[in-house]
Amino acid sequence: MTTATESAPASARRRRGPGRPRHADTEPRAYAAALAIFGRRGWAGLTLDGVAGEAGIGKSSIYLRWSGKRELLTEAIEHLAAQHPTPDTSGMGLSEHLVVHAQARAELYLGEYGPAMIELYAAAAGAPEDFADLCLRDVSRGMHGSAPRVRQAIDDGELAPGTDVVAFLDAIEGGLMVNAVVARARGDHQRASAFAEHLVHQQLEGVRA
Repeated sequence: MTTATESAPASARRRRGPGRPRHADTEPRAYAAALAIFGRRGWAGLTLDGVAGEAGIGKSSIYLRWSGKRELLTEAIEHLAAQHPTPDTSGMGLSEHLVVHAQARAELYLGEYGPAMIELYAAAAGAPEDFADLCLRDVSRGMHGSAPRVRQAIDDGELAPGTDVVAFLDAIEGGLMVNAVVARARGDHQRASAFAEHLVHQQLEGVRA
């Protein structure tokens, strides 16, 4: 059974051993490497040694900075979130709001670290207690960040009373994720934006008041 902890060796914590020198950009390089490895190999395949090799950073620098792979992955996801801020949809109607968020989500899934975000859901399904906090990050919540806006639309009579907000947003998020997986396999990223827009309108048709 895989656990969410990989501790740094005591010797690495006591002193920095010989090897490659530390870099001023150690953190962003390690974040990028952690996300890339996690996306390719999953939680079991993510190791601090592997991150050091992928990033071209001395192992001692990695072990001195992070206590384990969970801490590193958490920071990497937070760093990724900072690169993909929530779209500003102030003043937009519900449909436009959802389309903008869905297109941003599609862009993330098809971007460099899309596989890592998809893998996060898979890891959480297998070990929810280990990954629950990571899935609550804004970048991980995805379309569920739009829940307050959808509830407001229900209260305003724009959407049918009793609309299941979670199921509605799950349908959009799930459709975007599956489309990203298929698009990557086909090498076709060109229609992601149009697909996101179509998906939102399709789901809205089923819950309009």
